[in-house]
Amino acid sequence: MPFLGRSGLIQAMADCLKPESAVSGCLVVGDSGTGKSALIRHVLSVYGGAAYVVNVRGSAFAGRTPFGALTFMLSELEPESASHPVLILRGLTELIRERAAGRQVILAVDNAEELDEFSAMVLGQMVVNRSAHMFAAFRDFSAAPAEFMGLWREGLLTRLDLEPMLPSECAHLLEANLRGPISRAAAEELASASGGNPSMLLAVAEDYRECGRVKPRDGVWVLDKTRHCTFPRLYAAMAVRLTGLSAGQRELLDLLALSGALPLEQVLERLDSLEVDALQEAGLLQLQHRGAPALSLGDPALGTALRGQLDSGRRRELLEIMVPDTAVALPSHAAEWLLSAGAKLSAPLALSAGRAANAAGDPEAAQEYIEADPDYLSSTAAVLELSRAQLRRGNAAQAADAILRHRSFDETGTVSPDSVRLLLVEAASGCRALAEQQFVASGSADPHAALFGDADRMLAELRTQGLAHREAAMLERELVLERARCLTQHGQYSEAASFLSGIYARGDENGRGFRALVGSWLCVAWGMSDRQSDAHELAAALWPILTDVHQPDLDEGQAAPAQARILHVLMVTGALDAAADFLYQDAGTEGDGSLGGTLREVCEGMLHAFAGRGAAAIALLHPAATQLAVFDPDGLQHTVSAVAAYCAALQGQYERAEEHLRTAGAVPATPSWALQRTAAHFTVLARNLLGSEDAHEALAELAAKDDARGAGAYAVLSLLSAVRLGDTAAAQQLLDTASVLQGRFARLCEDYAKGAAGCDPQQLLLASDAAAAMGHELFARETGERALEIAAGSGDRATVRFIHRSRRLQSGETENDAEVEDCLRGLTARERVIARQAASGTSNKMIAAELSISVRTVEGHLYQIYSKLHVGSRRELSRLLSPSQTGSANQSGAVRGVR
Repeated sequence: MPFLGRSGLIQAMADCLKPESAVSGCLVVGDSGTGKSALIRHVLSVYGGAAYVVNVRGSAFAGRTPFGALTFMLSELEPESASHPVLILRGLTELIRERAAGRQVILAVDNAEELDEFSAMVLGQMVVNRSAHMFAAFRDFSAAPAEFMGLWREGLLTRLDLEPMLPSECAHLLEANLRGPISRAAAEELASASGGNPSMLLAVAEDYRECGRVKPRDGVWVLDKTRHCTFPRLYAAMAVRLTGLSAGQRELLDLLALSGALPLEQVLERLDSLEVDALQEAGLLQLQHRGAPALSLGDPALGTALRGQLDSGRRRELLEIMVPDTAVALPSHAAEWLLSAGAKLSAPLALSAGRAANAAGDPEAAQEYIEADPDYLSSTAAVLELSRAQLRRGNAAQAADAILRHRSFDETGTVSPDSVRLLLVEAASGCRALAEQQFVASGSADPHAALFGDADRMLAELRTQGLAHREAAMLERELVLERARCLTQHGQYSEAASFLSGIYARGDENGRGFRALVGSWLCVAWGMSDRQSDAHELAAALWPILTDVHQPDLDEGQAAPAQARILHVLMVTGALDAAADFLYQDAGTEGDGSLGGTLREVCEGMLHAFAGRGAAAIALLHPAATQLAVFDPDGLQHTVSAVAAYCAALQGQYERAEEHLRTAGAVPATPSWALQRTAAHFTVLARNLLGSEDAHEALAELAAKDDARGAGAYAVLSLLSAVRLGDTAAAQQLLDTASVLQGRFARLCEDYAKGAAGCDPQQLLLASDAAAAMGHELFARETGERALEIAAGSGDRATVRFIHRSRRLQSGETENDAEVEDCLRGLTARERVIARQAASGTSNKMIAAELSISVRTVEGHLYQIYSKLHVGSRRELSRLLSPSQTGSANQSGAVRGVR
């Protein structure tokens, strides 16, 4: 398997081998399985060249013997040379130098903390004497030999720590191991389960594959969260850490794996404090404070491995030994333990476990825990979590039904904060139910005004009853955000902007994170209507807040969707360059605060799609669509499949495009009007590439509906596409619609409309340049081709030459031959030969003789050449194919003409 990732460390190690380097090697530090030895081997194979490598391995056995790690070389020394450490050092140095025969010497040391002091002294002195470079791998740097510590402090060796692999690096390793693409959701869960440890990653991947939690689907490895795993290989990989433990220590670890945490006082009643201390020193336990001192496992992956090995019988035995303390235990852990052991859940534990599972993104478990309480329908809080879980699973009808059944149980009419929240979930369920109809309907000003009105009245009543100010403020924030979501998802942008502008203008009085979420919905409302520049400025102000992991009132579950909707607004409004800047500014710091999972995969793929990069888009959207076919909590599959169909068709993958279109038509529509509209746009474009002839009419119909709704951004998008597809009659409408919108993209559309309507190549070149600057690669290329075609057809040879030279400069080519090849690109092989000879002054008769063809044939070819290159004589042909001979005045004149 190829070595993947760690590019920064690889370069740092390679730099150590350079003659001018101030250091002579690296001390590579990392936990077991992090790939230290593989990293060293890779650097040696790629950068070691013809170096002479001495492999040394420390071990507990050899560490008890002087020079134990170097025994394999000591036997080759003369007996008198092995009688004293100084003579041994000299002898080994000479032996290695002799074998190296002038080559660079590199010492590759594994398990370096287990070297005996004499072996370490010999190796260290070779580094001090500059007779060798050294790469040494350590699991525990605190146990490093004093000789190596000294070299590090003196700067002769540098220390490199192997951090856990990034999710993207894990994905590359998994794809190499699984021999196929893997969805980002699957890769990220495997990375999390393994802690980014390469060895653990491959073990977990094999466990997941065996149980079907990761499985192949349509050529992609996807995650199936309904499958549960016992992790035999992960346990085997971690078992070495459990050797030598007493029965009581193992029992404690099992109890902690099942409960998540145990009170320290309760643990010390069963286990000696010295044994607990030993587990802490080994890094297997950590002390936490959950109201009272509590113990938990130091490595969550260990808990995962241990739980997988405990069958229901053993779980019942452990339950008889110690019942989880709900004050400190992790609710979802405790609930899963009790249910698997055949025990019942108390109503409070079922509720807290369901709430924790929902927060962790596991709605299946949340529903299981809530329904384990036979009286859950009588509890507003329990039905709230159940309906949230069902909505997250895409079951809006079931969520609404649970709420309805709860109301038949609750005859008291008691109002609580959860009663308000239940109304908000009911509104969200209603939005899902209306998703199929809302795209064709104009929509009301507030689709769920009655529910929000009831929520307002309940909140006012709770305030009069003395609800704490903090809880009331939190409920009000939730109500504002839910109403904003409802209005915006139904495409009521004018109403949403009116509702949100005043709230956003209040500043941070209700919390900076809350204001950022409000701003994200306002950004959508402005961007989709007629305030694109304002939306882009707002997006730039919001992005740093939404990606700040330390924002106290903003969690990832809120921040990631807000980031995604801002990116979508930027794409629809043409600001692809800004979207790319936001999306990739955290590329080197994956993890908390960065957009991840399927949502990121979709955002990246859609960015490529809007730019016209079909291959890059389909490489992301196909895995995303395949993953969404298994689990689609946000209803994205409809839109993603439509966009993927366009990208596949763009690449000539017509059968795959048809498949994606069928999927888009078969799955439920997304609840977001904007995403439905994006799906409709790309569906029309995909069908056009597949041979449909009604694209112009479909785009015109979409634009008319957009105008009626006040969604100017989409109207411009449709009209622009119509003109690009050849409907020049729509150019004036495009010009009129774009003129009332803000932003660079609207101005670009105006330039394009003018150029297309007036067949003006210079205006089209302006549009092409602007499109390229904003990231619209396909649009820029097509517009440039159209400008060239018009200029050539009108005999504007200066512009033709200018376009050819501009292309050469943009590609970074400076040689004259590059420009010539650009000019000759549209000619046949025979025409290229004749063009070059004619440009060099060779007569038609001589060309005919050299090519064994008639003079008439040469003349016929020249006619075709003049036509294709838009020149009228040999002189012009010579100038075109001899760039160095063309005066700078021609180019500057062309520039003046275009600009």
